[in-house]
Amino acid sequence: MTATDHRSTKCVVCGIGETGFCVVRELLEHDFIVSVIDRDTEALKRVQELKQSIAVTEGNCLLDITLQNAGVSDADVLYSILPDDRSNVFLCLSARRINSQLTIYSIASNPSAEKKLELVGARKTVNPNNAEGFRISNEMLRPNVVAFLDQIVYARKQTAGYLSITIPEGGPSSGLSLSKLEIQKMTGLVIIAVSRIDRSMVYSPSGDFRANAGDSLIAFGTKEDEDALRKLLSDTPERKHRWDGVRNVFRSKNGRGGRI
Repeated sequence: MTATDHRSTKCVVCGIGETGFCVVRELLEHDFIVSVIDRDTEALKRVQELKQSIAVTEGNCLLDITLQNAGVSDADVLYSILPDDRSNVFLCLSARRINSQLTIYSIASNPSAEKKLELVGARKTVNPNNAEGFRISNEMLRPNVVAFLDQIVYARKQTAGYLSITIPEGGPSSGLSLSKLEIQKMTGLVIIAVSRIDRSMVYSPSGDFRANAGDSLIAFGTKEDEDALRKLLSDTPERKHRWDGVRNVFRSKNGRGGRI
C-alpha cells in the first residue's frame, strides 16, 4: 500500500480478541475505514464503543457469504486474526478468491503455517509467540529500549511516535538524494530508515541515498512533523526554497526545524 490518505482505505478485521481489538483501535486512530467480523456479540459491542458508526458483521468469517456481507469484495486490506492457524489459512484463501487485489495480514503460530499463508497471498505474517518471547527477553537485555518502545508504541496519549511516509508516484521528490531533499533542515526530522518498495530496509541512510516512488521514509516525530514532511515531499524544489527563509526564522525561535 502506498496511499497516504487512509480515509479512503477500507480494512476488514476478522477476529476480535485482544489482538484484533488492538488492530481495530489503531486503524481507527489513523482514519482508516474499518469493518469487523466476529461471532461474539459482546466483542462487537466492545468495538462499537470505540466508534459507534463502525460496520460490524456478526457471523462465521470462514463462510464466503459472511465475507461478502462485510464488504471483502471491495475492501483494500484484510486482517486475519483467528485463534488457530488452520482457520487463518482457510480465511486467507477464501478472501483471496473473493478479492484478488486484497492486501492480507495474518497471525501464525508456527513456521509451517507462515509458509502456507504466504502461498495463499498473505503479505505479512506475525508470530505472536515469538514477538512476546522477544519482548520478555529484552526486558533483561535492553530494558531501556523496551521502556522507550512501550512508551512510544503502547501509550495511548503520546504526541510523538514513529512516522512512515511514502514517496509519492510522479512527485518531484522521487529519485532525489536525502541531502537534496533537505529534510532535517526544512522539518527538523531525522530519517532513521527507509523501507524500499521491494521490502528491503536501509538503516541510517546517508545523505547521498536516493529514495524512489514507493519507498517509505521512517522517522520519529509528531503528527505536525508528518504533515510537514508530506508537504515537503510533494513540493517542487523551487517552492521549497521560497519558504526556506520563513522556516529559518521559525527554527531560530524554537531551536529545531520549523513547521508552517
